[in-house]
Amino acid sequence: MKTLPAALRPRLALWLETASGEAAFGKGRMIILDAIDEHGSLSAAAAALGMSYRGLWARVRRSEQRLGFPLISSHAGRGRDSGSTLTPQGRELLERYRVLLARLTAAAEAASREIFDPPRA
Repeated sequence: MKTLPAALRPRLALWLETASGEAAFGKGRMIILDAIDEHGSLSAAAAALGMSYRGLWARVRRSEQRLGFPLISSHAGRGRDSGSTLTPQGRELLERYRVLLARLTAAAEAASREIFDPPRA
């Protein structure tokens, strides 16, 4: 058997689906929520990610509809009290998704080492 390249590493695509099979949350939404959390507004998050405000907002709303709870809380206006923050449920989902992704990535990397880099006799 021909030897495979030594630098192969697994990469996972992980998303959460509703009971009806609709994608509700994944890496893209994680990145969006992280940007909203960091920048404090949908428009600033969209700009930082190179997305349109409308596109970012549509993705958040679609996830909220499929999940059945709000991910962000927005406060209209100007000044210090305006902007968007993650809801407690949104933050919890983000944290749990990140834990699941880290555990599955670690398991995939361990399996990859075992399968692709077996001990040599």
